[in-house]
Amino acid sequence: MYLFRRIYLLCSVHLHKISWPSLLLGSIAHYVICWLALSALGETQLVQLPQFFYFMSVVGSTVGFGDMSPVTIGGQQFVAWYQIPASIGIFGSVLAKIIATTKTLIERNIKGMRNFSHYSNHVIIIGWHPKGTRKLIDCILSDKRRQNGQILICVNNDEQTHPYPDNDQVDFAKMPSFSNEDALSRISIDDANRVIIYGESDEQTLMAALAISPRVKQDCHIVAYFNDEQNAALLDKHCPNIESGSNRSAELLARSMQDPGSSRVISHLLSPQTGATQFSLKIPENVPSFTVGQLWQQMKNDNNATLIAISTMLSGDDVELNPPAERQLTSGHFIHYIASERILATEVNWHFTS
Repeated sequence: MYLFRRIYLLCSVHLHKISWPSLLLGSIAHYVICWLALSALGETQLVQLPQFFYFMSVVGSTVGFGDMSPVTIGGQQFVAWYQIPASIGIFGSVLAKIIATTKTLIERNIKGMRNFSHYSNHVIIIGWHPKGTRKLIDCILSDKRRQNGQILICVNNDEQTHPYPDNDQVDFAKMPSFSNEDALSRISIDDANRVIIYGESDEQTLMAALAISPRVKQDCHIVAYFNDEQNAALLDKHCPNIESGSNRSAELLARSMQDPGSSRVISHLLSPQTGATQFSLKIPENVPSFTVGQLWQQMKNDNNATLIAISTMLSGDDVELNPPAERQLTSGHFIHYIASERILATEVNWHFTS
């Protein structure tokens, strides 16, 4: 008795929710009832397989081709009073469920409620600024040889919707807080390859940076932008694995005044959309030591690239511009160069002649 009551309660719950299990169970039961009833009523042509499934689909969809129909009085009455109403109900429920499920999936994507915990080597952008973030994403996507995966925009705004719904390279996630541990796990912060933090305020940027810094993998590069350079300096002290930046418009104006055209040069160096620009790469492991001069000459001859700086840190805190030709370089160093497109480490000839 308890078993039957338990089965009844489970069926009631599923039927009330109109879940996929209830629809599947109802469809199977309906097909079995129809097959048994039509067999008992002498409808031998209708219960033959696979014609039976064809007949059930035609009745349920109300197409009614007319090539198959019951021939006995009992079969006609059964089809009229049970099979047609029940088939239409089940067929309509399945269609409604498919439409509702599709709508839910689309809304989850548009509203940023999807789970991205399975992502890896992706680019996470924390914060949204209508003009600035769009230009940022355009610059990232214009680098056709970038070594990163999907771009994931993360916002803390309930009214925000997916700004790039038609771009399969850009995803969207809505977070209750940029420091929420569960939310950070949902965007797979631990496996991200690059993180850009530019919140609505310096305080939000700082909070997100402090939460994200200890969670990322060792080779993940984080960049944080501040309006106030003092906040950038503060973050540099506490999170050495984050490259902090601030507004440099005053310095740019002074340089342009002293050396005409400087703003245009810097603009070209920053944008991959305007021809040759600045890139960086890490010297691979097991490469014999060599000098800056040797690498400069090799890259100029083989890759039409110009080496402009070196550093030993991913964040570039110890970057050295225009290093002397005799400076020694080894595996693990980072080199910064100007080229018309990104050069991969495998495309550089690391074997130098004396």
